Amino acid sequence: MARGIISHGDILTHTTDGVPLNSIWQEFQATIATVNRDRNLLASLFTFDINQPSDVLSLDGDKMNFESKSEFGAPKSGQVTPTSLTVGFPLDWFDLRIAYTEDFLRDATAAQIETQHNAALEANNRLLFNSTLRALMTKTVAGSRPTNDEGTQIYALYDGSADSKPPSFAGQTFASGHDHYLVSGAAAVDGQDLADLIKTIQHHGHGISGAEKIVLLVNPQEGEPIRGFRAGVASSPYDFIPSEGAPAFLTSENIVGAKPPATFQGLPVIGSYASALVVESYYVPAGYVVAVATSGANSSRNPLGFRQHSTRAEWRGLRIKPGTERYPLVGSTYAQGFGLGVRNRGAGAVMQIKESGTYDSPSIP
Repeated sequence: MARGIISHGDILTHTTDGVPLNSIWQEFQATIATVNRDRNLLASLFTFDINQPSDVLSLDGDKMNFESKSEFGAPKSGQVTPTSLTVGFPLDWFDLRIAYTEDFLRDATAAQIETQHNAALEANNRLLFNSTLRALMTKTVAGSRPTNDEGTQIYALYDGSADSKPPSFAGQTFASGHDHYLVSGAAAVDGQDLADLIKTIQHHGHGISGAEKIVLLVNPQEGEPIRGFRAGVASSPYDFIPSEGAPAFLTSENIVGAKPPATFQGLPVIGSYASALVVESYYVPAGYVVAVATSGANSSRNPLGFRQHSTRAEWRGLRIKPGTERYPLVGSTYAQGFGLGVRNRGAGAVMQIKESGTYDSPSIP
């Protein structure tokens, strides 16, 4: 049996390449702060922060009208009865633990430890991205909608239920049963599909001003044919215009107006179609096109509310907690608490590309 007094030199303090473990821990804390500031691009662009379980939206109510003025009489007194809808936002908690043994830390380089940390950040990024897509693309209807911790219904985009009746806009009125989960009616995407999605959002007043943009999210499976859309060809009412970041190409045609930007709010743009920007990602389920109006990060006009803890700011965003061992890196837990619910039900629409049938919500991990 070994004997003797344990000295400071016996404590594991550095990686094998001489980097102090505490400095790595401080670096991890700094990167966590950066992640929280620059929250997943898609999540921040299509959401706004809300730290309460529900919100109340104004709907159509009674209207007052002017009457012709009488020389001798007072006008009739008017009164409106407002109507509203209470929408709920969930709050769920997630965590991920990375456990290092002292033997690993004794022989590991700083880069090997940072690789584990970066994998945790990627997992967080993927969680936010997929949760945002799931909130937009999952159709839930009256009678089967989930509820949050206070029992308030969590809504999808307009889902075709009897209570899906958008408020009037610009002289237009809408019937109950309005639906923003569409089916293309063909096995391949065409230009009219994109035009229909854009119109579905714009007739509610979203994506028609310079400050608000419609983004079409597509998988490369749909992105490839979209690149070839030309006005008047194969049911396409508009041209697809490659972005400034697209590869060079030869053409006998001239572009009238400015080319779309290579990026939008940090998202890579492959081009534009009508007034919408097209963003391509393998994370978007193949066989679907998602259209979303955004007024920029954290705008209250964005479709989704991003709920975090209501009173404890230190419990918001991604956190990294040290283990109970001598050094935090021996056992570190990454934790996150948030929930997403639709607030502006007309600010998004989803189309499934298939020949017939009803909309099927995709499985998003």
